[in-house]
Amino acid sequence: MISKTKIITLIIFFSFLITPLTEVRASLSDDANAYEKYPLYSKYEKKQKYDKYKKFLKAKEQSGLDTEAKRVQAKDGYAKYKLYLKDKAKNRAYAVYLSQYNAYKKYKKYSDYKKYKKYKKYNKKEYDKYKKYGSQSYKDGYNRYKVFMADIDNVTTNRGPEIKVGLWSSNTTDLAANPFKITANKAFRVTNCAGTVVAPSIAIGQNVRVSYAGDGILNAYNSDPLILANANVGDKICFDAVDGNNLDMIFDVNRPLLYDGDSGSGYDQYRGKIKIQHSLDPNLPNDGNANCSLYQDATFPAWDPENACRRVWVINELPLELYLWGYGEMSTGGIEHLAKTMMVAARSYARWWVEYATKWDMAGFDLIASPVNQIYNGYDYELTHSFIPDAAQKTNGIIMKYGSDIVLGAYCSNTDGRTKSALEAWGLSNHPYLQSVADPYGAISNPSAGNHMVGLSANGARVLASDHSWQWTRILSYYYSGINIVKEY
Repeated sequence: MISKTKIITLIIFFSFLITPLTEVRASLSDDANAYEKYPLYSKYEKKQKYDKYKKFLKAKEQSGLDTEAKRVQAKDGYAKYKLYLKDKAKNRAYAVYLSQYNAYKKYKKYSDYKKYKKYKKYNKKEYDKYKKYGSQSYKDGYNRYKVFMADIDNVTTNRGPEIKVGLWSSNTTDLAANPFKITANKAFRVTNCAGTVVAPSIAIGQNVRVSYAGDGILNAYNSDPLILANANVGDKICFDAVDGNNLDMIFDVNRPLLYDGDSGSGYDQYRGKIKIQHSLDPNLPNDGNANCSLYQDATFPAWDPENACRRVWVINELPLELYLWGYGEMSTGGIEHLAKTMMVAARSYARWWVEYATKWDMAGFDLIASPVNQIYNGYDYELTHSFIPDAAQKTNGIIMKYGSDIVLGAYCSNTDGRTKSALEAWGLSNHPYLQSVADPYGAISNPSAGNHMVGLSANGARVLASDHSWQWTRILSYYYSGINIVKEY
């Protein structure tokens, strides 16, 4: 027997499927809803106008004035009878035009409706239900959202703050036998990251290799010692453009296979600057052992604390907006409001890590280019997924805030019918915008293992954007409770 509680739960769930997410949590979402619905009221108005045209046709039929000649004659009689009404004694002869007066009066009453003939395609009963969208509250919400979007859509070219992304790492033992190899699309220089130039110009076609010299020191060299002899640089080595323009500086970092089963996807080109840094974590030994493997495993970076070591990291430094051009969590495009939704969530997530997080400070970066944070595939990916840079540019600088705090834009692929709060999933009470919300559209029968189900449901967002025409702002305001969407730069 099904309990009363379960029956109530099922009723709520299935009513949710019939009327999708009508109750939302933020005024911006209400305004986005009004922005979608208020224009539908015009269809109701046009249907009403066509109904008036049908009244004209009926009046025309009833008046008997079905030809132009009859209408001209009746119009003349109408004018003469009006003169009779004005002065019956003087215009007694016009009293005989009463029937023409009445016929033309009825015709004239509806004649202005002839112009509504063009609305024939709106002669559908379904448009009657749009009458409710003409209220003042819908109109006001539409206008507020229109003003909001005018500001948000004022796309800028500000590339945002610098972000440092950990690409991959090696332990120091294996790095001696497998040095990093750096090439680029134009001349670059090598420094110690503190102002000292190690090599002023490495030409196109040349490369720099980086190995480990011991005691935390990195070694840089080139096959031609006249260009760059073996140089023990320090715990950091930086690479940037000779001409000072790092926006079109593309480094090829020659990414190796990172773990057993790695497909070798070829994502190894990155915009901006490259830094190679030996971890500064004083709590880890310099050199690895047999259990501290080359690069990382498939669950990167699931280190065994007892066997952890100070690794040497390849780090990409670039403006946040250009980082998003290589955002790897969307593989297909075609749904604009989904792309904008995902992009604003990803930007907010990255901004949160830049602004607040310290987890990777000792390794020299803000967040990792893997599912541990969010997937980043760099320049190669932006070339083959043009809709991603497009979505980034259309939402340039837009993030979510909760009060004055940047929102940790957590997201998941799908849910079991509802999202989880940060408290429920992670035991964290300091993210009040990450609350549990109903998510029937993102639900699958068996959510993937490790799927935390916190924040935005990507599958739910896809269905709401494609099947229910939700604006991206409305989707974000539903999944993240009580947020503001702002243009930060």
